[in-house]
Amino acid sequence: MSTTKRTSGRLLVRRRSFLKGTAATGAVLATPWVWHKSAAAAGEVNVLAFGGYEEPGMLAGFEESTGIKVNLKIHDGSDEEMVALIKSSPAGTFDIITPTSAYIPRAAKEGLLMELNPGDYPLDDYFDLIANWPPCRVDGKMYAIVNRFGYYGITYNHKKFSEADVASYSVLFDEKNKGRVALFDWFLPNMGCLSKYNGNPQPYDLNAEQMAKLKETLKALRPQVGLVGNTSQVIQAMAGGSYDLAIAGEWVQAGMFDDGLPYKALVPKEGGVTWDQAVCIAANTPRAENAVKFLNFVCGPDFQARLATAKTYYSMVPNKKAAEKLPQDKRELLNLADLDKFSTVFMANLSPRKDPDNREEWLQAWEEFKST
Repeated sequence: MSTTKRTSGRLLVRRRSFLKGTAATGAVLATPWVWHKSAAAAGEVNVLAFGGYEEPGMLAGFEESTGIKVNLKIHDGSDEEMVALIKSSPAGTFDIITPTSAYIPRAAKEGLLMELNPGDYPLDDYFDLIANWPPCRVDGKMYAIVNRFGYYGITYNHKKFSEADVASYSVLFDEKNKGRVALFDWFLPNMGCLSKYNGNPQPYDLNAEQMAKLKETLKALRPQVGLVGNTSQVIQAMAGGSYDLAIAGEWVQAGMFDDGLPYKALVPKEGGVTWDQAVCIAANTPRAENAVKFLNFVCGPDFQARLATAKTYYSMVPNKKAAEKLPQDKRELLNLADLDKFSTVFMANLSPRKDPDNREEWLQAWEEFKST
């Protein structure tokens, strides 16, 4: 599967159906969506989103409280493709998109996104770090708001490894684990975590020497890796017991653990990198007022509490009131049991995933890694 088609952090299959043996396509099915050419209609909003929004009850509260009809299309491609659709489609085709925040700065500078007024949204209810998430702001202006996020660290079979065993990424390089490591085919999180392992506090901002070391680290890991695959391939292989370790996080582990599989996840001592979805409004929308109302809703506690445990995949959520709505077992599973500790301890060891300036060099290194 091409890296341009793989959107990290997105389990685009339904976990329970998949684990019961249904054929996984890697895509979420959605109801048919049609662009309404007459949709200057005040009572509609056109949304292009990744999986989860289409699940029963997710958007019913918005439609009932506002009278605004949501025309929803679930996207199963990459972030780049999502942003490109805003750029290439007629005005009003999509009012809202939900890409990874790493793609926000470029899209904002290209004039594709509407500047947001922070006062329109419940950011006071957010964890401070996420409310002020750097990739969502360009030149002091806000263009997106994260409403779903998580981390990449180590996901591991807890029947074979203790928490102490996986406290460092060094476990991936242990000769005893040769061939037992699986990786998702997406270079940014994998190489970002290895960059953290190399001691780079800003894992995507590397000089030539640091980049050369990262390539060597990637090369050293290759003999340990038994599978580089798309989401469904890796999940299936881990569920079947073929692999014990992966560079991944709660978006993989929480769902498997909830389904009775022996997987846990943690952020190693060297740190990890984040994944997220950042909701934003197209600059050319003819329905700005409706779009603002929709964005406000999906940043609120009711929607995010549902999104946290969506069947598509689990995720952490930035609205503290949403976290408080979750059952205690789900809060513990998603590292949200102690909200004060979450901000000061857990998030302190994570770095925002970025699109590096030398992206092509990173991508080439990853392709070479896969081909060896």
